[in-house]
Amino acid sequence: MMIKTTVPVLELRRLLHSLKDARPDICIRFRLMGEMWQTNHMRIVEIDNNGVVALNDETANKLIFVRDLTHVMQFELDRAFQQYQPHYHYSVSPELVS
Repeated sequence: MMIKTTVPVLELRRLLHSLKDARPDICIRFRLMGEMWQTNHMRIVEIDNNGVVALNDETANKLIFVRDLTHVMQFELDRAFQQYQPHYHYSVSPELVS
């Protein structure tokens, strides 16, 4: 099976909505431009029309806000979902399509 390693930012946004609506038990971890990986996987709490994502880090008991998805460089899920494999580092392309 060939794994698609780069995901356009619009696909990431669709994935986040799908996870929040269909599989709230699946958590995500990411790396923003210029930063290290988030320590823990987080549950998706909210996504607004402007693309602001609120995530709950239940281990550290804090909310994390991502204001612009184009700043996400990589992400991983803690469980398999659709074509996404768990604990696999997917790169995010800032372009709308790849």
